[in-house]
Amino acid sequence: MPRKKQYQWKNSDEAEGFDSLPPSRSEKKRQSIALQNMGEELTRLGPQEVKNLDLPADLKEALQLYARIGDHEGRRRQMQFIGRVMREINPAPIRAMLDARREVSAAATAALHKAEQWRDRLLTADEAELTGLIDTLLAARPAQPESDATEEADIRSGKKPLGADELRIMAAAARKEAAENTTPQARRALFRAIHGMLG
Repeated sequence: MPRKKQYQWKNSDEAEGFDSLPPSRSEKKRQSIALQNMGEELTRLGPQEVKNLDLPADLKEALQLYARIGDHEGRRRQMQFIGRVMREINPAPIRAMLDARREVSAAATAALHKAEQWRDRLLTADEAELTGLIDTLLAARPAQPESDATEEADIRSGKKPLGADELRIMAAAARKEAAENTTPQARRALFRAIHGMLG
């Protein structure tokens, strides 16, 4: 009878013990690299953003020190230290914070792109299309809760809601500016107005 190999188990109860083995060296290395990448992502945040995040004190201190170090080798060593600190804490809440921050940033970028597209469409449209585009843009504006307090605040601050006539005037000024190839003040104003409308 041939000798039984180590990996052959008599029953499934012994096979279940296989799942409780400690992680392999490769798995530990992958986890370590993932934590170090998360640490690098944290180092790219500004000092004020690091202060605002709910991080352990030693990690905040390590990130603030990293921002002050100018030497390449010093930064490399500090990055390794940040990785070590990251291994000692639970990374799940930090990952959730970074993911939420990334989603907010992506949404803001998408809103900017949408406003740019609307501005470009208003600048390139002929007079016949312009009315339809302005109507579509005004219809795409999110509904504002109608209250006397917000209307009074808008009137006092000079931020009354734009109508079709104001948009038409701003688009005409931006077109004239583009044709004359001057500084893009009217185009910027049109962009800000559209971005503010789309919120």
